Amino acid sequence: MRIIEWNCQGAFRKKYSRILSFNPDILVISECESENKLKFGVLTPTPNDFLWYGVNENKGIGIFSYSDYKFELLKIFNPRFKYIIPIKVTGKETSFLLFAIWTQENKQRPNERYIGQIWLALSYYSNLLSLPVILTGDFNSNTVWDRKNRVGNHSDVVNVLNNNKIYSLYHRQEHIQQGFEIYPTFYLHRKRNKPYHIDYFFASEVLVNNGFQITIGQADNWLDVSDHVPLILDFKPDVFADFENSISEFIKLKLDKLSIFTKSKFSTLINNIIREANCLEKYPATIKYHPQREKLIQKLEKLIEIDKLLIEINQ
Repeated sequence: MRIIEWNCQGAFRKKYSRILSFNPDILVISECESENKLKFGVLTPTPNDFLWYGVNENKGIGIFSYSDYKFELLKIFNPRFKYIIPIKVTGKETSFLLFAIWTQENKQRPNERYIGQIWLALSYYSNLLSLPVILTGDFNSNTVWDRKNRVGNHSDVVNVLNNNKIYSLYHRQEHIQQGFEIYPTFYLHRKRNKPYHIDYFFASEVLVNNGFQITIGQADNWLDVSDHVPLILDFKPDVFADFENSISEFIKLKLDKLSIFTKSKFSTLINNIIREANCLEKYPATIKYHPQREKLIQKLEKLIEIDKLLIEINQ
């Protein structure tokens, strides 16, 4: 199986031929325009499956299947982390979770920008990290920037993933530490003298036990069309992610982790949250705005935060 990650720097409909020449099964494309702009079958080859999210139609994140793999957005998708998209990928002989990532600036909450978004998302999606999972995309991050003020820095994120047996495949392949990368993935303003390594593939150990190969594109072949080069992952996915795409089950697991004190003090609220989650099961997963789902997730997150504060106070 081949997955390719690339920040195309916009106008993917004019650049697709170069990346499709590498015969990807799945593409994760940052700064990709919407389906309306791509005009499948006219301007862009029609994929077998496709998901896209963006604030405007000119720039978002697109996930394409050019093989028999199908996508299923998880019902617990949290729009707070709108460019960290959890997808169940299913093929004839495998299924796994894919997190398609393109981190963003956050002017309202500067300490949550870029890698901070991933840090918070990992906490929210923590129940899923024991499953076969791949995280890939433009992280806009590197250990060399750990000193910057964040809710969680690059090394924090790497450590959480490593504790769940999820590893950076480039670093594992090259036997190199974070922050000491040899091959850049990004060239600021397309200048060769401003190289950085900010794009990644992280994957569960179980997914890559049969071997894998990470290939990083060369600047000579890509800087005429983008400030990023692609990352290519080849591996044999012979595992199945055994879980139900259920918002109620996910929320129940989160609520079960609350302290006894919080459960007793907020029992009515907890029961209401569970009831609302059960009602939402009848709705299909959607990446578009869903007011009931978003309000429910906000309630859950606020209750979890209250629980943390109460634990601190009681200590």
